Amino acid sequence: MSEHESPDSKRKKALAAVARHLKNYKRGLTLGGLCLVVTNLLMLANPWILKVTIDGLQAGTTSRELLNYAIAFVGITVASGVFRFLMRRIMIGISRKIELDMRGEYFAHLESLSPSFYNQHRTGDLMALATNDLNAVRSLVGPGVMYSLNTVVVSAMTLSLMIVLSWRLTVVALLPMAILAVGMYHSMKLIHKYFEKVQERFGGLNSRAQENLSGVRVVRAYAREDYETAEFEKHSRIYVDANMKLYRIQSLLSPLLTSVAGLGGLFILAYGGKQVIDQAITLGTLVAFIGYMTMLVWPMIALGWVMNIMERGLASMGRINAILHTKPEIKDDVRSDAGGIPVTDCSLSFENVSFSYDASQDRAPVLCDISFSVRDGETVAIVGPTGSGKTSLVSLILRLYRPQTGTILVGGVPIEEISLSDLRTVVGLIPQDIFLFSQSIAENVAFGVPRLEESELDRLSRVAAIYGEVQNFPHKYQTVIGERGINLSGGQKQRIAIARALAKKPGILILDDALSSVDTDTEERILRSLRDEMKQRTSILISHRISTVREADRILVLNEGKLVEAGTHQELIASRGLYADMYDKQQIMYSLERS
Repeated sequence: MSEHESPDSKRKKALAAVARHLKNYKRGLTLGGLCLVVTNLLMLANPWILKVTIDGLQAGTTSRELLNYAIAFVGITVASGVFRFLMRRIMIGISRKIELDMRGEYFAHLESLSPSFYNQHRTGDLMALATNDLNAVRSLVGPGVMYSLNTVVVSAMTLSLMIVLSWRLTVVALLPMAILAVGMYHSMKLIHKYFEKVQERFGGLNSRAQENLSGVRVVRAYAREDYETAEFEKHSRIYVDANMKLYRIQSLLSPLLTSVAGLGGLFILAYGGKQVIDQAITLGTLVAFIGYMTMLVWPMIALGWVMNIMERGLASMGRINAILHTKPEIKDDVRSDAGGIPVTDCSLSFENVSFSYDASQDRAPVLCDISFSVRDGETVAIVGPTGSGKTSLVSLILRLYRPQTGTILVGGVPIEEISLSDLRTVVGLIPQDIFLFSQSIAENVAFGVPRLEESELDRLSRVAAIYGEVQNFPHKYQTVIGERGINLSGGQKQRIAIARALAKKPGILILDDALSSVDTDTEERILRSLRDEMKQRTSILISHRISTVREADRILVLNEGKLVEAGTHQELIASRGLYADMYDKQQIMYSLERS
């Protein structure tokens, strides 16, 4: 959905989305609608009973007849209450089911979107859509729909009966409605506009809180608590000010509706009283008419509330639609049985691959005409200065991005012809930026597999050189990790990530600078354990440290997005190029650290 799309177009799409969800529950809505009609039919009978009773009193009604009228009045009221309960239970229940459907659809869509989407959208804004905005839409499809139908049904039935009683009195009673129509039209447009602003401000406030809580260590390390508190208060005031503008408009609706209802009542008493005096209508007719007018007041008041809910819900649905209509850059158009990776061949090839994160803006390419092959079971290392394109290369293997030119093949099959689930199942990645979930260590290690036996958990922990430390934790594998692994060291997080990647038994193992947070002794211990694992699969080692990659079968050297050297450790040292220069500098630093 375009940011420059007209408000009317956004509104139509929001209405279409709401209608689509309601359509899924048309049977339940029909049943709830029938209960609503029966409820109002029963309630509308009571003023007519009053009319008959009062007119009967003037004509000499007996005590038994009066008792019958009273029993009928009470019985109808009780029956109406039962059907009203059923109406609310059915229709509000449907709104909760739609909320569940929409939340699932929204989350599933977020999971399908490409990394570039998250580079442009703040987490707090996306969370606000899943909470505040979704709740506004739920109110629209629940109370909003129910009271809208109730308003239409009651108004139609009541007006019909009022016309039957006295069409002249009905015209007089409805004259103030012209004022209401003008006021409602203008106020609804303003409510829609201001509510969108309120939700945007809430998203900004949510993002500010989320970032501060996630980065609380950084805030404290830089002694920025007072500054961040002041900034949060500033965003809170902006949010409150946006709400105040909205509520100024909303607060006008109730007085407007009450005034219209009061004028209508005044006109009825003046004109209706004169008609009773002139004997044009009976006293019972006037009482019944006032009863129906009173019943019409509630739909009038509810109309303002309903319109408010509708405008808020449609504004939120428009914001959610903007996300739902965002297309993922990488689409999985391949059926799981239409293409796959040969089980016996996990070779990898890059053929003239070039890639830029934003080619449309003429940004310099991150990778330029890269070509290389990794045989099945071979270990290849990739080194190069910071910013040379090493991590971007990994992102292309996983199809997180699409190269502008060239082809990437796994097992001789272009990755575009392999389903994303097959591709990402066969690749085990230990990324540079480790993310652990707020669950136990065991659950984090077993994240990519359905089940993990404790014996296998022990084996993986030993391979990743984390076993001894885990055994010293109070609850061992059941120790719960804090948010993003905040209660673990960087090295511990990296080693748990290594165990997690190995647990899925990948055909291709990629370590993207995965040992940068451990000391050289621990690194050597992990590499010794990993060598047996790496012999069983195709492996790619990405690192700044020469000590990490020197035992690889081949080493590729990237510089400024280009493949500038390739060979074994000894061959590259002998060539005296960029790799040899990096090695010499690291040897000097290593000697200084040891001295």
